[in-house]
Amino acid sequence: MRHQSFTRLFFCTCLVMSILSSCNYERDRESQLLHELDECIESRSQYHALREHRIDSIKNKLRNCITDSAYFEECGRLVEEYRSYDLDSQLYYTEERLRIASTPFEKQVSLLNYSEVMMRSGMYHETILYMDSALFHPLDPVLDPYYSHLRRTLYGLMADFSISVKEKQHYTAITQQNRLLMMSVHPEGSFLHELVRADYLRVAELYDSALHVMDSYEAQHPVTGQDEEPLFAITRAQIYHKIGDKQQEKHYLIISALADLRNSIREYIALRELAILLYEEGNIDHAYRYMQCAMEDASEASARVRSIEMNTVFPVVEQAYLQQVHRRQYWMLTGIISSFILLIVLIIFFLYVTQKGKQLSILNERLENNNEELRESNRIKDAYVGRYMETTSLLIDRFDNYRKQLKSLAHKQQFKQLTDIVDSQRFTQEQLNAFYADFDEAFLELFPNFVNDVKSLLVPEADIHIKEGERLNTDLRVLALIRLGITDSKQIANFLRYSLSTIYNSRTRMRNLYKGEREQFERNITIL
Repeated sequence: MRHQSFTRLFFCTCLVMSILSSCNYERDRESQLLHELDECIESRSQYHALREHRIDSIKNKLRNCITDSAYFEECGRLVEEYRSYDLDSQLYYTEERLRIASTPFEKQVSLLNYSEVMMRSGMYHETILYMDSALFHPLDPVLDPYYSHLRRTLYGLMADFSISVKEKQHYTAITQQNRLLMMSVHPEGSFLHELVRADYLRVAELYDSALHVMDSYEAQHPVTGQDEEPLFAITRAQIYHKIGDKQQEKHYLIISALADLRNSIREYIALRELAILLYEEGNIDHAYRYMQCAMEDASEASARVRSIEMNTVFPVVEQAYLQQVHRRQYWMLTGIISSFILLIVLIIFFLYVTQKGKQLSILNERLENNNEELRESNRIKDAYVGRYMETTSLLIDRFDNYRKQLKSLAHKQQFKQLTDIVDSQRFTQEQLNAFYADFDEAFLELFPNFVNDVKSLLVPEADIHIKEGERLNTDLRVLALIRLGITDSKQIANFLRYSLSTIYNSRTRMRNLYKGEREQFERNITIL
């Protein structure tokens, strides 16, 4: 019996350790993917530049076209390049195709292009009209996949934006019929056939079957194409959303968002859905950053439908983010006050120890020499500490006066003025400006030649502009903290109350102005 109990205990322990290990692995993988996504968002201008280069290349060919058919083809390539990137430009080249189209096929494909632009603009009535007008002649079989895709997407959007259950069910049923139509025009086993089939099963609530279809396809074909990867990943995420598997949903939303950003797609769904999921989990920072990125890209792409979708969610995320920022500011202020109090205690203790050291200095000549060096060091420290003791006292007085002012308004029931004062950032800004001024003065008392020493390290044409009434600017304050041994950008940003991007930009800008190797610049700052 004891042996069996030990075996059960050992088995349970191994099981718990395995589960914990698996959880840690999932967290590490998620953290790594989110970090990768953050870097991708920071670098998205580079991906846009690559697409702009391709577009410019096509435009050069377009200008050199000598026949209408060649012009029509190059406009078609530009319509493809601007899809999900710039809706207004896509509309322009679609109109060019309509203007130059001469054959029934060219007119049909141009009308379908125009229908797509109308659909992405949210003009669904016009979309249907132009799609119907493309049927003035029996539709070319080559256009069947495109036509069925437009119908499926159109009625899917109409179902998403329906305000009544009856309408939503009606348009969802039509969308399902168009998914069947799409499967019929794509070869069985092809990417689009299997993708639409999985999507059809998802809407039919056959989630296991949908995942089986996607797993089977992925086992036989690597999903790495520019169009394939984001579509495949977002479909998986939507299935896992219905199942309730948040971890897998998040994983594939990140995969899809990464593919969208790297492909320089600015009209997307994954990043917005990921932001909503992270917001629900309480990861406000990432949720706000991703939602803001999605809003910016949708605006740049003139993606009106996506902008409308995000406008219903973004204010909620933004409000939560601002509340979090305010909480952090409150705790930072509390930390500063606590630090000042602790500093006073340390000063008192330090002065006590110093006094005792002076009394014992007569007992030993060596100790006297050490004390002499210590007093020289304390001269600088006392000057620095004394200033911050004065600042602490002034800050306490200011807060007391501020409290009395608010108390007076409250007693007088002047609630509007009280609200205006509380909502205003003026008091905080005044204290921040005073903090900067005091920091500048204290630092320059310790390092009076710091500004000139920095200038000597920079190229002659470097212009360090300091505003009137200030002794240091933002760049010099960042370098001052580096000189004091604080090199972490996040710590610098927190201390100076600047944004992290401001700190990164400042450090990069100053390194670029350095005379020598940029990697040596901050090392030389620490020894000025």
